[in-house]
Amino acid sequence: MLIEEVPLPKKFITLYKSVGVRELYPPQEQLVESGILEEKKNMVLCTPTASGKTFAAEILMAKALDEGKKAVYVVPLRALAYEKFREFHKYEDIGLKVRLEMGDMDSSRYKNRLDFDLLVTTAEKCDSILRSRPEWFQNTGVLVMDEVHLIASDRGPVYEILVSKFQMLFGDLQVLALSATIGNAGELAHWLNAGLLLSDWRPVELIEEVEVGRDKYGKLKKLVQDSVSEGGQVLVFVNSRKSSESVAEKLGEELKLVEEGQREDLELVGEDILSALSTPTTQCRKLRDCIISGTAFHHAGVTNKQRILVEDAFKEGLVKVIVATPTLAAGVNLPSRTVIVRDVQRYGEGELDYIPVLEYKQQVGRAGRPKYDTYGKAILLARTDSEREFFIEKYVNGEVEAIYSRLGVEPVLRFHMLASIASGFTRTENALMEFFRSTFFGHQYGLEGFEAQLKKILNRLEGSGFIKQESRFLIPTALGRRVSELYIDPRTAENYITILGKAEEENRFPVLGLLEMLCDSSELSLLHVKRQDEQMLWEEAYHSSEKLFRDLDGFDLDPRFLERFKTARLLEFWINEVSEDTIMESYNVAPGILYQKLQIAEWLVYSSAELSKLLGFKNSLKEMKRLETRIKYGVKDELLPLVSIKGIGRVRARKLWNEGFKSISDLKKADIRKLKSLVGEKTAEGIKEEINKK
Repeated sequence: MLIEEVPLPKKFITLYKSVGVRELYPPQEQLVESGILEEKKNMVLCTPTASGKTFAAEILMAKALDEGKKAVYVVPLRALAYEKFREFHKYEDIGLKVRLEMGDMDSSRYKNRLDFDLLVTTAEKCDSILRSRPEWFQNTGVLVMDEVHLIASDRGPVYEILVSKFQMLFGDLQVLALSATIGNAGELAHWLNAGLLLSDWRPVELIEEVEVGRDKYGKLKKLVQDSVSEGGQVLVFVNSRKSSESVAEKLGEELKLVEEGQREDLELVGEDILSALSTPTTQCRKLRDCIISGTAFHHAGVTNKQRILVEDAFKEGLVKVIVATPTLAAGVNLPSRTVIVRDVQRYGEGELDYIPVLEYKQQVGRAGRPKYDTYGKAILLARTDSEREFFIEKYVNGEVEAIYSRLGVEPVLRFHMLASIASGFTRTENALMEFFRSTFFGHQYGLEGFEAQLKKILNRLEGSGFIKQESRFLIPTALGRRVSELYIDPRTAENYITILGKAEEENRFPVLGLLEMLCDSSELSLLHVKRQDEQMLWEEAYHSSEKLFRDLDGFDLDPRFLERFKTARLLEFWINEVSEDTIMESYNVAPGILYQKLQIAEWLVYSSAELSKLLGFKNSLKEMKRLETRIKYGVKDELLPLVSIKGIGRVRARKLWNEGFKSISDLKKADIRKLKSLVGEKTAEGIKEEINKK
């Protein structure tokens, strides 16, 4: 089907042609011919990677936008949200407002109405807006749920909650669910009351092979060399951060991957890799060295800026090989001619276990670059012939697993139950039950056997002061409503209120104790404590007992205290200006993971400040605000006045302090030439300009 034959207004057809769309892929054509544009029915579209699912969604969104309705496109990851936003920005050319929303979870802070025609958002951010500003989604015509198979992951409950809420709030809404890998797509379609479009069509043929090599690295090296020599690029999947770095280093050292004329461009990318952090770490330098040799590693420990640089260099053909952990498989669109899966086992709960077929198919689905390759090759490495036979049966010819809801565990239920009541979405116990019955969880399991658990959670929410029951109605308190808006687990809020109340009563606010309090949450993943380190940590805890709020000899300590204490010490390192490199050496926490933890910690300390404000804990509010700034910038208390100035971070603030500039008044009096010598011309001028406004 030619693009002109799609029943859409000319402005959309012209726009699509301007970006190179001339005709539809078969799955897209099937979607249009299903009558979905006229009937406005829901649909589950399950087709391989690179088969055009995103543009299929655009066709539906264009129809809704043409009718004056809004379109909401939901993704699981920020990186994917940013990629889709850049892709959809073209709609601005025909007068439509395209917005990107991710990050800040307290959507009640919005001062102005969110004005959009097409919204790209992460699932959590969308849920956050829906809790406090549901009216902003009025007139939404189509809701697209990308990577919907992630319902089966720990991020999944918010996916099904979103769909159920949108369908209940906006009756004429059309839902499109997208995935490359769902074993029980029919069950998902039944839940959504949707049509099902299954296809195995790909724009580039995928060849899946299992090759035997007792020397896995030697085999891997040969396969990479062959692919690159033929003009292809390679993605290699391994099961650990350490492996991704070592394999990328070795391949870069041993293979000549850099083409003539590309070295200078690679060196520029390498410089950007180093400058992504104010003080480059060992990992930064290692990644820079790999980049210069035409390889890169990609894992959760790499910072967002560095990850984007790596991905862009790969898309431009500068980097020939990326060695990645499975985080890349669930991320942005990054195809290559060859995908090599070195490991199909990874550590979980202390032992090696085989990855799901779904995850393997996500990885190999990236083989073959549309418009560049006539085929894509996916190679799984085995050590023996018998292992090869097993891999062929389990992975190459295996069926993708069914997906199952993860909503039925207590922490997740109480989180979404409070939100449902606090937003006024459900006002009675019966309405609450009906809502959960409408979810994928309710569809798969029913609520029989869960009523007692739901009632237990309701009683706990009432006992904590988050809701009241009046007659048959469930009424949120001001505290419960605020906890829901802050997007934190009610149990986290309980923990914080207890400690903050104690701190307020004693007028005692030791920083380590407050950091340990922040770690007493379900939101912040804690550092693992090895058995051989327990004694040392207990000694440190007892030595610091006056800085804590817990009775170390009492009975109120839970089994995770040492993990909280260790994580609190990590955060303490950061706010005492310890470098990322030293933190990595001391705690084995790479910068990317450190920044993820800091981002969550900053959100949690903001939440604790908001709770203090609501409860009238004046001293707690003041201390938590100071701690919030220290976590944000990673500075000691003395540098807080300096980092309040735009353009001054932890490194520049310390440099200025050491040179005697300890306050805003010091900077006002400072000779501009002196400032320029310390922080650079542009930054110095910006500092002077901002100070003069104060």
